[in-house]
Amino acid sequence: MLELEKNVVHGELPFLEKDIRNLFTKVRKQLARNDVVNLLDYFKSCKQEDPKFQYILKVDSERKLEHVFWSPGACVEWYEKYGDVVVFDTTYKVNMDDMPCGVFVSINNHGKTVLFGFALLRNEITATFKWLMKVLYKPFFPSIVLL
Repeated sequence: MLELEKNVVHGELPFLEKDIRNLFTKVRKQLARNDVVNLLDYFKSCKQEDPKFQYILKVDSERKLEHVFWSPGACVEWYEKYGDVVVFDTTYKVNMDDMPCGVFVSINNHGKTVLFGFALLRNEITATFKWLMKVLYKPFFPSIVLL
């Protein structure tokens, strides 16, 4: 990539490991600027294809993505059927932004795992989880009040 970027013949560009790390950092920053826009575009297209698809993004005071929740239509239907017991887990931090990935899970009548929704969170504080619970429960139980 460095050779292409500098318009140099393959094998003719000397570089250090630091040069490669700097290039990766530069590319990550460029891609990160478009990540949220691409995600929003993807969610909009999912909503057009599947009217039951749900998503919500929360931005901070600087209009940067703070949290995101989404639930495909099939997951919404499963929640309507099997939403009496919900397990929420944020043990996974395997994405490049090191954001906790939350998964809402339950079990159907046949003992099989069903997924209700997913979230990427900026942090794991009480206010974040309150927001997330309101997002999950509000469409299904409009009268519920979560403090």
